[in-house]
Amino acid sequence: MRERFRRNPVTAGYLLAVAALALLTGFVFADGMSAQVRESLSTSAATLDHHPVSALLGSAFVLDPAHGVVLGGLALLAVAVFLGALEREVGPWRTASVALAGHVGAALVTALVLSSDPYAQDFAHHADVGVDRVAFAAAGAVTPLAPGVLRVPWAALPLACAVLGARWTGPLPDPDAVGHVAAVLVGVCAGTLAVRRAYAAVGR
Repeated sequence: MRERFRRNPVTAGYLLAVAALALLTGFVFADGMSAQVRESLSTSAATLDHHPVSALLGSAFVLDPAHGVVLGGLALLAVAVFLGALEREVGPWRTASVALAGHVGAALVTALVLSSDPYAQDFAHHADVGVDRVAFAAAGAVTPLAPGVLRVPWAALPLACAVLGARWTGPLPDPDAVGHVAAVLVGVCAGTLAVRRAYAAVGR
């Protein structure tokens, strides 16, 4: 465990923080307080208006209880595998930047979409939290680590998962799916930049 933390401090530290918050809101805090914590850290329109920085950063550490144990576990596994692989390749600081860009970028895209007319009425009170956005961003970010011929199919895989897992209201996908697609796309771009800079620094 100590060796894994030393090799992947950002990935391990992030997972520990997510687990600690999940334990607090699931078993320590009263139900009302847990709901208040999740609401205050969500990227809903109300929290972004009043506390944009804490909402954008804090929501990255919140597991959505609506996703259940299986989907939450898959998100954490994706973070461990993909973000860990990226961190071993580009280092902790670039990895943290990629995860932050993927999560914040996806949150802002989702907020922008929710402010548009097709979404504004149906999802006016949607509370958005984002460990899954970090997971999708990490899955996209390792695209440049794949062999050249596999990069497009690899990037298409998390995009397909995001679209196929969407819940649809008429022609509109749910806000979570919008955030997941945005996270993959930002992750691919940020991961490619991080890998190129890391390789250039060592002459690869």
